[in-house]
Amino acid sequence: MTDSSAPKSLQSRGVIVASLLTLALFSGVVHGYLDGRWTTQTSRSDQGALLNQLPITVGPWKLLDEQDLPESAQRLLRCYGSVVRVYQHTETGVMVNFAVMYGPRGPIAVHTPEVCYSSVGTKQTRPRRTETFKTKENRHQVWSVEFSRDDEPEASLAVYYGFSDGGAFVAADSPRFWLTDDLYKIQLAGPVTGSAIDPCHSFLEAFLPHLEKLVQ
Repeated sequence: MTDSSAPKSLQSRGVIVASLLTLALFSGVVHGYLDGRWTTQTSRSDQGALLNQLPITVGPWKLLDEQDLPESAQRLLRCYGSVVRVYQHTETGVMVNFAVMYGPRGPIAVHTPEVCYSSVGTKQTRPRRTETFKTKENRHQVWSVEFSRDDEPEASLAVYYGFSDGGAFVAADSPRFWLTDDLYKIQLAGPVTGSAIDPCHSFLEAFLPHLEKLVQ
């Protein structure tokens, strides 16, 4: 007598194995899509190069220093283009550190200041909040958060950041899941002065009208 259950058992195992392989493949594709692996770089590098056209003087702010994105950050973020600069207010002497990056959605989205700054000895002193900037073309919103250094009782560092898929910058919670291949990220750090004029806010008011023309 033959065991008729054997073929059914083998068939069931085959279905299970095929299902697991399909799930693994699907998960890999989804992760690759979210991580920005399935993109071509030629045209994106041309688009990223446009960021070099950002002005060296805007309003009362003047370029003081410019650097390349550190090699470790470049490997991590896989940027198609980036600008890292220090601007100084010509009247007060206050300086801000400014960076704008353009790259695959996944790496650009996940590295937020709350994670990065907290890992280098600073402490977040308040929940992040949104800051709004209106230009002739757009209504931008970015996050602002403050940190203290070396166990200081008061915040001494303000950081502003936001994301764009080619339009207005947004204070987004989960830009990694936007239906776009690439993202722009703007990040700005400056001192908490306690004065009526916030250096970071003042800088972005002057700068965003120029930046939005290059973000496409």
